[in-house]
Amino acid sequence: MLRYRLKIDNNINASKQRYLKFRTTKTLPLFILAWLMLPLAAYSGEILPYSEPKRQDFSLPDFQGELHSVPDYQGKVVLINFWASWCPPCIYEMPELMRLKQQMADKPFEILAINVGEKKYRVRKFTKVINLELPVLLDTKSKAFDDWGVRTLPTSFLIDANGQVRYRIRGNPGWEHEDTLAVIEQLVSETTASATSNLLTNYETNP
Repeated sequence: MLRYRLKIDNNINASKQRYLKFRTTKTLPLFILAWLMLPLAAYSGEILPYSEPKRQDFSLPDFQGELHSVPDYQGKVVLINFWASWCPPCIYEMPELMRLKQQMADKPFEILAINVGEKKYRVRKFTKVINLELPVLLDTKSKAFDDWGVRTLPTSFLIDANGQVRYRIRGNPGWEHEDTLAVIEQLVSETTASATSNLLTNYETNP
C-alpha cells in the first residue's frame, strides 16, 4: 500500500514539474490540450454519501478579493471542487463542470472551484488560458484543503440548500453522466420542495 501511495505521489509531483516547465512557454495550450485528450476512465470517481462530522466553514477570496463562504449560498445546492492547475485530472473535468453549470443555470445550483496552494496571479493566468467560466476561490495556504480533509485532487463535495455536506466525490464521476445528474437533481428537487413548503406555511400563517 505504501509503495502504491509513493508511486501516486511521484506521479503527481512529476505532473506538477512538467506543468511548471511549460507554464511560461508558448507550448502551454498544446500541453493542456494533451491533458484534455486523456481517457476519462483514468480519472473516474464515485459519489459517496458523506457521514463525517461537519467540516469547518471556509472564508476564501475570489480574484476581486470578495470573500465567499458556504452560508452565502444557503438556499442553493453547491458543488465545491478542490483543484490545482498542475493536476491533469482536475483540468480534464473543467469543461464538464462548465457544461453542468450551464445545464443547471435556471436552477438553485452553484459551483465553486477552489484552487489549492497556488498564487493568485498564476491561477488568474491559468484560468484565462483555459477560459474557465466558473467562480474561482483561492485557498492559497491550503487551509480549507486541510480543514475539509482533502487528500487527493480533484475532490468535490455536494452541499444541500441547508448547508449540509451530503456527498463527497474523489476524482471525476462523469459530471454529465445520468447517475451523477440524478444525484444533483434530487438535491435540487429537495430545495424546490422546501421552498414551496415554506411559501405555503407563510400563506397559511398570514393569509
